[in-house]
Amino acid sequence: MSEKEARQSGGPSRAGVVTVGDVQELMRRKEEIEAQIQANYDVLESGLQVDDEIVEFGSVNTHNFQSLQNIGGVVQHSEGKPLNVTVIRRGEKYQLRLVPTRWAGKGLLGCNIIPLQR
Repeated sequence: MSEKEARQSGGPSRAGVVTVGDVQELMRRKEEIEAQIQANYDVLESGLQVDDEIVEFGSVNTHNFQSLQNIGGVVQHSEGKPLNVTVIRRGEKYQLRLVPTRWAGKGLLGCNIIPLQR
């Protein structure tokens, strides 16, 4: 039955039709969401958590830190390589290892690092 015949007979309207483009868009979104989940999982697996205070990020530490661009440079040069990160979490020091990796989103870490406001 054609779409016109379906409309005339009270059958499904265009609103109920799913096109190949619709399916492709859903698949693209699914892959994007899965990539974000994987990136977030990788960060959690490495031990980095919300509210961690980073005191050392590869070669950048509290003594030589000038801006987030310092950390960005370390991340760019460490793609695919383990990176030592030290954080303070609830008053305790933790040693972590991150591996900056490409994913569907921005950056190589799957998270945002923001400067601590004191």
